[in-house]
Amino acid sequence: MQKSVLITGCSSGIGLESALELKRQGFHVLAGCRKPDDVERMNNMGFTGVLIDLDSPESVDRAADEVIALTDNCLYGIFNNAGFGMYGRYYFLHMFMR
Repeated sequence: MQKSVLITGCSSGIGLESALELKRQGFHVLAGCRKPDDVERMNNMGFTGVLIDLDSPESVDRAADEVIALTDNCLYGIFNNAGFGMYGRYYFLHMFMR
């Protein structure tokens, strides 16, 4: 049976590169993305796209149910890569985050 892994933040960067490598190694990659267009793109690349917005508990619940169904409740690993970054001087960023 093929091992399944879920990668969040899979639409670009480290998440996408990790997905490509794990797919090359024979894993079934569930590619978690926040945007429907990215989910479709992941499906077209041979991954199993999963719509998930980690800011929304409802979205996380739906995605968890989908992952359980897709993997027959047998997930080998999770790479929680989703996030965002902000650049600038600490003083200004600190004020922005209030």
